[in-house]
Amino acid sequence: MRKQVVITLILLAISAATVAAQSPPTLTIVTETPGLPSELWYGAPPNGVKVKPVRLRPGTNTPITIDDLDFFVQQHYFDFLVRFPDSSGFTSWMNYLNFCNTQPNPATCLYGQNGRRTIASGGFFGSQEFNQRGGFIFRLHRSTFGQTFAALPRYVNVIAAMPQLAGATPQEVDQKKVIFSQSWVVRGDFLAIYPRSLTPTQFVDAVSATAGVTLGNRNQIISDLTAAGNTDNARATAMRAMVDSGELVNKELNAAFVFMQYVGYLRRDPEQQGYNNWLNYLNSHPGDFNTMVWGFVDSAEFRNRF
Repeated sequence: MRKQVVITLILLAISAATVAAQSPPTLTIVTETPGLPSELWYGAPPNGVKVKPVRLRPGTNTPITIDDLDFFVQQHYFDFLVRFPDSSGFTSWMNYLNFCNTQPNPATCLYGQNGRRTIASGGFFGSQEFNQRGGFIFRLHRSTFGQTFAALPRYVNVIAAMPQLAGATPQEVDQKKVIFSQSWVVRGDFLAIYPRSLTPTQFVDAVSATAGVTLGNRNQIISDLTAAGNTDNARATAMRAMVDSGELVNKELNAAFVFMQYVGYLRRDPEQQGYNNWLNYLNSHPGDFNTMVWGFVDSAEFRNRF
């Protein structure tokens, strides 16, 4: 959940009448992820107005914008990896992008569908570190609650869950997934759909039906769940096996890609028409992820965040 600290700011009024007629506006400091930069809003999101900070180079009046390569890279660490940059990774991305400054036309090198900014952005979005968390959360949600647009996970829930799956190594991330899955299968809304009274076969088949897949290892998952006593932790292990199965990963690849672009770039839930349009495009142009990244990273909405 977003942590909100409300500060009342009394504005100087031009006249006493204005002061008497209006309530003082409120500023809300919103911290989505503890330890990362906060945002400032007039009022509370989503109905308030986000206040854009004025970022200046230290000791100067030079503004910092999303076109500045160091800020561009740093923001991608915040948005996709939910952490501050590591020194070696940051230096590597800066070297990759700064190459364009040695070219006759740096803008052509940097911008556009095949520009280095688009490719670098796709590197963050397509990274294992991002997808081990975002993709897993998306598939877990869809295999639990269904395939309709209305059943998509909510932005605030995904953002809250991402740090819970953060880890320095794949092994650490996998252990976080174990813990997350164990808490998932004891949720009230999960048990309302998949009560503990279900047999292992009923449980696995019900989840598979909701996910819309036929599992190649169905019998093995049922056998393992039965042998483990059909406990909550055993169900969590079965859920991970289904959610990370090749069948479900492949089925949800495009849908997860589109949804997580809204989460990562635009920091909001998708609107149905836009989501469907992008998903239809990707389904009809298999593997054209670069166009998708370009469409979001160069969008006015993404740029206007800063």
